This record gives sequence, structure tokens and C-alpha cells, in this order.
Amino acid sequence: MLFKVKNSAFKANIAALASKVVSVIGPLITVPLFIKYLTIEEYGIWLMVLSVTSFFYLSNVGILQVVTNAVAKEISEEKVNYYSQVASSGYYLFLTITVTVLIIFYVFFTAQYYFNLEIFNKGILPLAIIVTCILLTYPLFVYRNVLRGLNYIHLEQSSEIVLGSLIRYAAIIVSLISGFKLITLALIYGITHCFPSFGAKYFLKRLIPKFNMSRKNVDKEIMRSMLKPSASFFILMVSGSLLNSIDNLVIGTIIGAESVPMYAIPMTLILLFQTALGVVSINKMPLMSGLYKNKDFSELRSLYTILLFFSSMAAFIVIVNLVFFGETIIVFWAGPEVFPGNAVFYLMLCFTLLFSFCWPSDSLLSAVEKHAPYANMTIIEATLNIILSIYFTLTYGLIGTISGTIVARLLTNTWFMFYQSLKVLEYKISDFLLWVFRNIFFPIILLSTLILTISYYDLWGQLSIFLQIAILNILIFITLFITSRKNLFKLLDTLIYN
Repeated sequence: MLFKVKNSAFKANIAALASKVVSVIGPLITVPLFIKYLTIEEYGIWLMVLSVTSFFYLSNVGILQVVTNAVAKEISEEKVNYYSQVASSGYYLFLTITVTVLIIFYVFFTAQYYFNLEIFNKGILPLAIIVTCILLTYPLFVYRNVLRGLNYIHLEQSSEIVLGSLIRYAAIIVSLISGFKLITLALIYGITHCFPSFGAKYFLKRLIPKFNMSRKNVDKEIMRSMLKPSASFFILMVSGSLLNSIDNLVIGTIIGAESVPMYAIPMTLILLFQTALGVVSINKMPLMSGLYKNKDFSELRSLYTILLFFSSMAAFIVIVNLVFFGETIIVFWAGPEVFPGNAVFYLMLCFTLLFSFCWPSDSLLSAVEKHAPYANMTIIEATLNIILSIYFTLTYGLIGTISGTIVARLLTNTWFMFYQSLKVLEYKISDFLLWVFRNIFFPIILLSTLILTISYYDLWGQLSIFLQIAILNILIFITLFITSRKNLFKLLDTLIYN
């Protein structure tokens, strides 16, 4: 008998959306507090600490995604022992890696202290606290990924909201108002990292009482089978971490820690949107795995294209709003000193578009474990990004940092991810391009014409900003409904029922 989750897609998307709403509201509240209660240099150091910390999530080496995929392919109550073996094998393999990485880190930490290397200077102790907490508890994420594989994404996300984000943000707010600095923030960030995993464990025990993650359930054959797909996932994760974290380090090293917030705060808004946008595609990964296993390419192509429609249109709408109102929002939110200027900000919006519409391809290739070529291309992209960002930052400052990231993406995964996805989907390039023109380019051209006309004649210049935002988005949605009604209904059906 199969595990059945009634309205699983709807529950997963609602829970994931709620999680992203909390993750957006949290920074909206905490960033002004960071700026108020920390100096600009302290906040810059904190952002650099978080950027370096992100690299330690690479200790996962893709094991978590392999666990999710293995469970998603075999969803049945008769497979409970198999789930225990997969989870146990993944956990102990993961724990071996994190403990090894932690030992290596402490060797570096000791050298930093005794030889006064000052590689990270004031941020080394907060970094050590966060890294220790993460590496000791990160393997517990296996509980969360088993839930995701079973399609109980809404339970996994509920744990993240209640036991993770809410507790973390509340503790950070109290800490900042109370006058505590980086050490306390590091303790909060590190300790709360594992709370959602305990929530996932509780849900799994309620759902599958016989599920047990222990050393006696470790299967060496399963553990060995995890290594090959994990290697490609690891390459992908390394590349993604470099792409998402290197810019802050480049700016902090070349220009100075005090310049990091000017880049990182606007980028925070953009990355929050991107991760929220990606939730819809990520939540469809178990379904993609099943469709691919059953070789239902027609349905898989349909799912892929509707996710592409959603990602493209959502990115376009947000970019239009930020072109008109982005500076006002950022200045109101965090102050005028953190707005990087229109040139840098508009390039950030180009970055948003390039990265946002790749989410369906990323999820597809990962779900069907055909991500090895994409992973290799991503490491090329990350290498280019580092080289170009350093060179352009030395030459042009902040505008060079974002330019390097954009150029690296244009030369690599902007086209390659789609090429790989079409191969997996057995989708002819000519048919795909025709679909893109009809369903994405045509609505965007009409919307752009409407928006440029409104902007040229300044039809709402005297209205309040709230009315301007409301009128702009109403016009966008009316136009989109007229031109893409069929896709909108199909998207609604996908979000709720599939």
C-alpha cells in the first residue's frame, strides 16, 4: 500500500510559501536592527562570517538529495525497512564526513591562533562557534529529507518555520536589542540550526513507528551506491556555494568590510525572492523522479514547461516592480547608505532574471540524477565568477562584482542547463523554442510595451507609492490573464493538485 498525502502539492506549496514569507519578514525586521545595534564594520564582518559558513554546508556532499531521491522512487509502506537502511547509511556516511571536516577546521583554527595569521581577524571566534554547531548536527537533516522523499514536504517545512526560522529570528531580535554582539549571534545561529531536524524526527515517528535510524541499519552496499550520485551533487553544491557567497568575500577583501552591506543588503532581497521562487520547482522534484522512472515524458515535459512559465513570469513581475520602486523600498527599509546606486541595482535585477528562470532545469536535472554535466559546467561558471569578480572589482568596484557574476552565467549555464534539460525530456529544440516564444516572449513583449507607455507618459506620477504599486500590478495581471489564461489555469492546477 502506498503512502497517500491528500492534496500533497497544495499543502507543500502553502507550507513552503509560509516558510519563505517568514524568511522574508525575518530579514525585513532584523536587517535594520543589525544596522542600528552593530557598527557597519561589525555587520560587514557578520555577513562575511555567514558567507564563509555557507561553504561548510558542502560537507553534505549531496548525500541528503540522494536520500530524498531514493525514498521518492519507492514510496510504499512495504519499504519501511528500506527507508531505515537508506537514512541510517546516509546519516553515518554524512557524520563521518562532518567530523573529519571539523577536525581539519580546528587544525586551521589552532594555527590561526598560535601563529597569529589573522586570516579572518575579528570574525574567527564567531565563525568557529557556528561551524562547530553546524558540523555536529548537520547529519540530522536526513530526517527532513526522508520526509521530503515521502512527499510530506508540508511537515518538513512546518518544522523549519516553527522550530527554525521563528525561534532564530526572535532570539536574534532579543539579542540585538539587549546589546549582545557577534559571539551571541553566532551561538543563536549555530544552535537553532538543528531544531527543525528534531521536529522532522517526531513527525516520522508518528507517521512510520517502525522507522529507525541507527548503526545496525547501516547497509554498506547502499552506502557505496550513494557515492557516485553524491559526487556530482557535491560538485554542484560547491559551485552553487561559490556563486552565492564569493561576492561578499571579494568585496570585503578588496574594498573593505564596511562596503559589504551596500552590496549584500539589496542582494538579500533578490536572493530571498529567488529562493522563494525556487520552492515551487523544488517541491515538484519527487513527482519529477516518479514521472521519469515511469518514462512518462509527455507529462514530465508539461510539468517542466508550466514551471518555466511560472518562474519567468514571476521574475519579470518582481523585476518590473523593483525597477520602479526598488530604491524607495531599500532606502525605507535599511537607509540610504546601503543603496548601491542604480547601475549596480539594475545589474542585480539582470542577475535575478538569469538565475530565476533556471530553477525548473535545476530541479529536473537533480530529481532524475542527470546533473553530472550540469554540475561540471557549474564549476566552470563558479571559477569564471571568481576570476571575473576579482578582476572587475579591482577595476570598477561594486559594479564590477555583479558584472563578473552575470558574465560568468551568460557564458555557461544560461544556455547549458536548458540544453541538458531538453535532452532529458526528449524535447526537440525547435518545439521548445516555439513554445517559449508563444508562452513567454509574447506576453513579456506586450507587458513591456504597456509598462513603457505608462512610464513614458507618467500616467500616475501624482499618486502615492502604494497606489502606484497596486495599479501597476493590477494592469500586469489583467494583461497576463488575457494573454496566458490557459497557462494560468494549468499552473493553478499544478500548484494545488499535482
